[in-house]
Amino acid sequence: MFGIILVSHSQKITDGTKEMIEEMTGELDGVRVISAGGTGDGRLGTNSVMIMDYIESCRDCEHILIFCDIGSAILSSETAIDLIEDEGLKDKVEIMDCPLVEGAFAAAVQASVSQNKQLVVAELSHL
Repeated sequence: MFGIILVSHSQKITDGTKEMIEEMTGELDGVRVISAGGTGDGRLGTNSVMIMDYIESCRDCEHILIFCDIGSAILSSETAIDLIEDEGLKDKVEIMDCPLVEGAFAAAVQASVSQNKQLVVAELSHL
């Protein structure tokens, strides 16, 4: 199982990206997509604690991939990982270095087809 966490300053961006992935791919087997945009209270920004909570909600996933847009989305995601005390869970998490929308879409499709992290990362290298 793959957890895909979308992190942006805007909840509308992550909600829209999640919606697009779900509508274009249908029900993906073995993939959980989570929208973690905004601050959690409707404002623009990012929230490390919220991101950490979403990471922890993917504890049952073998791989947890985080897709970010800009600046503090990356910093907040790094901080969220640092806040996790469970080293085993930390080892499952990786922030992907690719465009948020295109990367998350490509990763979701490849993960559902292959369930292979190496193939997912290879797919993202083309973006």
